[in-house]
Amino acid sequence: ATFTPTANLARTTNHRLTLNLANVRNAAGNTVANNTYAFNQYTVDTMVFALSSATANRDQLVLSYSDATALDGNADRAPTNESFTVLVDGTRIDVSRVTVDAAARTVTLTLARAVTTGQQVTVAYQDTDTSDNKALQEAGTGDDAASFAARAVTNLTQPPVAPATPEAPGAGAPDDDRDGVPNSLEDQAAGLLRPDGSAGLAGDGNGDGIKDSQQVAVASTRDQTLVAGSQNGKLLPDSNARITELVRSDAPANLPKGMEMPIGLTSFKASLAEGRSTESFSLYVDPALGANGYWLKNGAGIWVNLASEPYGGKVASEGGRTRLDFQIQDGGQYDADGLVNGSISVPGAVAKMPLSIVGQASDAHSFGFWY
Repeated sequence: ATFTPTANLARTTNHRLTLNLANVRNAAGNTVANNTYAFNQYTVDTMVFALSSATANRDQLVLSYSDATALDGNADRAPTNESFTVLVDGTRIDVSRVTVDAAARTVTLTLARAVTTGQQVTVAYQDTDTSDNKALQEAGTGDDAASFAARAVTNLTQPPVAPATPEAPGAGAPDDDRDGVPNSLEDQAAGLLRPDGSAGLAGDGNGDGIKDSQQVAVASTRDQTLVAGSQNGKLLPDSNARITELVRSDAPANLPKGMEMPIGLTSFKASLAEGRSTESFSLYVDPALGANGYWLKNGAGIWVNLASEPYGGKVASEGGRTRLDFQIQDGGQYDADGLVNGSISVPGAVAKMPLSIVGQASDAHSFGFWY
């Protein structure tokens, strides 16, 4: 006899289950002594692993489970990459990492290639490895989630962000290095203080002795200086990176609690040095801003600080300025155009966040929580 409980019941205890045996016979035609058989108390839990939504945003595919689902967040027991089959417009994309967040009741798949706007995405799960308990499991019981066939995923990927209006005195202003910032504005950049404390060359925001308006890989405004192909703020000798745009725009209306963007968004575009897939950048700002990082949204819509150790960056002080060092991969999660095309487009912000009250799990490295 098979009993099928009602779907979407969460841990409901019943007193007894009765089976009517009045018409049951054995092979010899004999009836049983009693017409009914009562089982002991049992529990129904058909809401566990109820998938409430599946969304994709660039290279992040997030499976969200119901509130009654108690996921096992132990990384050693997480499902294997091969347990999931992701199809984008009918073509399979490999899964490079699986992260289970027990508190958020989510399973995040990092895809080997970013999804673009309008593509059709599906995901399927197969419990492929039961021998060593690497599967989607319920916390406490260790019960494995059932495999599921391909189901549609909501694609949240948005088109690349349109550039904001450049901070410029007017159309037609001379721009010798063609970085989108007129010479007259770059020449207003504060120079770095010299070792003896004296003022540096005006218009030389990274302190290399050359005016920024004459360098294709250095762009400045009154408030900030950006260096592409940077090593501690100075140009790498063999780099031929160039900045093609540096713009500012207003800060978003809805920011995380405690986050401040004193000069709004700082977006830029840069062409990579030949043969490089990842480019290094430095951004100089006034220390009075209190900025502690260069922040962007990741695929899940969470602001992360690229100028921090988990992302290969750092914050330093040089010549009376704050220097934010960070790296961005061509076509990676933080490249807004989403293409491996030798060009990086970044809609980020110089911001400050009270890190003492913020703990954010790194989505790029295995450094655990950082503060």
